[in-house]
Formats: sequence, C-alpha cells, structure tokens
Amino acid sequence: WLVVLGSFLVHSFVFAPTEYIFGIFEHHYLTIFPESSPSSIAFVGSVGSAVTYLAGFLAGIVADRFGFRLTAMTGSVIMTVALILASFSTQVWHLYLTQGVLFGIGASLTYYPAIAAPSHYFSRKRGLATGIAVSGVGAGGLILAPLTDSLIGHFDIYWTLRILAFICFLEASITEDKSFFEALKVFKDPQFLSLSIAELAASIGFLIPLYYMQTYAVFIGLSQEKGALILGLTSGASLAGRVLLGVISDYVPNSYALLFCSWATALAIVILWTIARSFGMLLLSGLIFGFFGGGYLSLVPVAVADSFGTMQMASTIGLMYAAAGFGMLAGAPLAGFLLD
Repeated sequence: WLVVLGSFLVHSFVFAPTEYIFGIFEHHYLTIFPESSPSSIAFVGSVGSAVTYLAGFLAGIVADRFGFRLTAMTGSVIMTVALILASFSTQVWHLYLTQGVLFGIGASLTYYPAIAAPSHYFSRKRGLATGIAVSGVGAGGLILAPLTDSLIGHFDIYWTLRILAFICFLEASITEDKSFFEALKVFKDPQFLSLSIAELAASIGFLIPLYYMQTYAVFIGLSQEKGALILGLTSGASLAGRVLLGVISDYVPNSYALLFCSWATALAIVILWTIARSFGMLLLSGLIFGFFGGGYLSLVPVAVADSFGTMQMASTIGLMYAAAGFGMLAGAPLAGFLLD
C-alpha cells in the first residue's frame, strides 16, 4: 500500500502541467502571447503529453533495467528543472522546449515506474490498487486547477511555474531487470497490437476537453474562475472514476468495463458538450467525461497486467503508450486549428 501511495503522488503531478491543468495555462498564455493562436499554444501541452507517451518505449525499458526508484527520481528532477526553465520563457517556442519536450521526458521517466509498480504487489485486488494509484491524476487536477488559477491571480504565471516546480519534488518506487530485445517481443502479440491501436484512437480526442473547457466557458459567458472550477471538478470526477471503476474491474470482465468507459466518455463530449450553453450543462459534460475517462485510464494498466503479466510491465505499457503519443501530438493542435 505504500507503493500505491507513492504511485498516487507521482500521478497527482506528472500529467498536470501538460494535460489536466493546461487549460488554465492555455487561457493565460493567450494573454501573454497575444500574437499566438490557440493551436500554437495548445501545441505546448500537446508536445509535453506526446513526449511523455512517445518516450515510453524507452522509459519503460530503462525502468525495468535500472530500477523503478532511480528512474522515477531522475524523472522528477528533470520535470522540476523543466518548469523552472519554462518560467523564464519569453517566446512560445521556449515553452515548446521546456514545458513541452523536457518536461515530457521527465514525466515519462517518472510515470512508467509509477503505473507498473502496484501490479507487482497485488493480484486479487489489482484493479482497486491500480485505481487508487492512478486516481492521483484526478486528485492532482482537482487541487491544482483552482490552486494554479489562484496563484496566477495573486502572483503571475512565471512564479506559478516556479511554485509548481517546487511541488513537483515529491516522488519514489521499486526495482527489476529485462533486456531491450526481450521487451520488443510483445509486438508479436495480436492483443498487444489491438490495445495499442485503441490507445492511439482514444488519445487523439482525449486532451481537447481538458485544453479548451475553460476557454469555452468564457466563450459562453461564464467567468474565468467558473471555467477553472469546472476543470477542477472534472479532475475530481476523474479521481472517483479511477477508483470506483478500478474496483468494478475486479468483479466484471475488464474488456467490458473498458468498452463502456470508451462510449460514455465519447458521448459526454459529442452530445453534452455540443449542447452546453450554461454552467450546469458544461459541468455535467465535464463530470461524465472525467469519471469515465479516468476510469478508462485506470483499466488499461489492469488489462496489460492481466494479459501480459507483471515481469516487464513498465516496458509493455511504455511500448503500448508510445502509440498514444502520436495521437496526443495531433489532437489538441488540430482542434486549435479548427477553432482558429
């Protein structure tokens, strides 16, 4: 359970600056860099998120080879440095390199040990343990979204980045050993390829609500603070979904739960967000998206552990999530291009 706690703390921060609170950065970066378009700003977070996943093919193998704890701690240091460097950015391309590429590399080294670790210690309650661990993302978003918005209001976005860098310095996990070429053998498995294609498809649309929900809230006449609140509550719903659906996956076939979460997440956006013209409807869209989207993310590692075992789980998840990196890189900037 201490390993689950460590994984929870890692998850609470590792995706926040590039995904779950990036909508707040998107809104403020457009003010700081008025010559930039929504798509060019969205590319900052998309690059960070995409690199986190794309580097997974290497980060997972490094974690299995050199140990989870050392890999995660190294990644934490890189993330901290990236946010500090981002706080001195004077042009958007500086953010691409710092909050984007460098933070993504650090996040990748930290994330894959954290997502793999709980499955090494649980079998009967694997869904519950993984659900609690990955619910850290929702908890982090729930706390960090309003906190980040408040910090920017009281200080500025640059000092906010430095404070977030300080918060980043709280992570650790375990150890193991496998070779690079042995890890690559999983590509021969049709089930692995199927899951990888599913991850690619899901990742294309996943970041769009997180990046543009606050911007859309302002567009329909809500205040900036209400937009940040919706984003934070969406993360809170993600926290609940990750835990509850993780528990459910211990009692029902994982594939059924994954499929249901996929449809519910899509319908929350295709139907509810499309007709949202008020605080209540936009919040409902965000809550359903967060709950079932978070559940989906908690179920994937359980599916990997059940299907392929835990002996080189960080490598397997890293290789599979690398496919998602291409979708992350394309989705939000494409949405920004359409918005432009």
